[in-house]
Amino acid sequence: MNIGYLTDRGRRRPTNEDSLRVVEDLNFFMLADGVGGNRSGEIASEQALDSLEKFLRHNPQEPLSSREDIFRYFRAAVNYVNHFIIKLSESQPQYAGMATTLAFAYVRDDVMYVANVGDSRVYLIHDGMIQQITDDHTYVNDLVKMGAISKDEAHVHARKNVITRAIGANANNEPDCFSVPVRKGDRILLCSDGLYDEVDDETILSTISRFDDMQACAEDLVAMANENGGNDNVSVICVDLMEG
Repeated sequence: MNIGYLTDRGRRRPTNEDSLRVVEDLNFFMLADGVGGNRSGEIASEQALDSLEKFLRHNPQEPLSSREDIFRYFRAAVNYVNHFIIKLSESQPQYAGMATTLAFAYVRDDVMYVANVGDSRVYLIHDGMIQQITDDHTYVNDLVKMGAISKDEAHVHARKNVITRAIGANANNEPDCFSVPVRKGDRILLCSDGLYDEVDDETILSTISRFDDMQACAEDLVAMANENGGNDNVSVICVDLMEG
């Protein structure tokens, strides 16, 4: 795999509450966007990824033989991370109420398995098309699915950043899980809302398609988000599947 990644605080925020992690030996890619501002969102996102990697390394996934097994494993991992963040938020007054989004992707045997809580996204670029694999857990996405507003209206809605699910927000936090076939030449993108709120899907597609160097691609995507306003922290992980 050819992998590139970058996180940046953007142009408007005083701190960066995003975190990302590439666990290359396990073919896992993770991204978290902290929620809470002065409630230590940056601690929540970093600790969520630390605890997720700890779970992965202490509970090897090699015996998993089916899609259902992998999804059960994902749910157990998210449950572990969720309870870890809840306990952390209860440990010190300044951590009270902190939470984070979480999205991760795992590639094995020509299949990408994905899980998410919140509005950080995983995309697949395949045959010249871009597909959002995850489903945003947001107030406005719920309205879109109900037919109450359009996607264009959601993009400018006053409550577009209100998320309906987050790690650490409550004791029962089920992730959405997905699987999709992948092949050599496909590209994978994980990103926080700081990217897709500033750069539309077609521009993301054209950018990730024209780069061979995924680190240069990640840097270009972050630069575009900042040039278009940089209103939030922005993080990206770009993966080129170079082998079958």
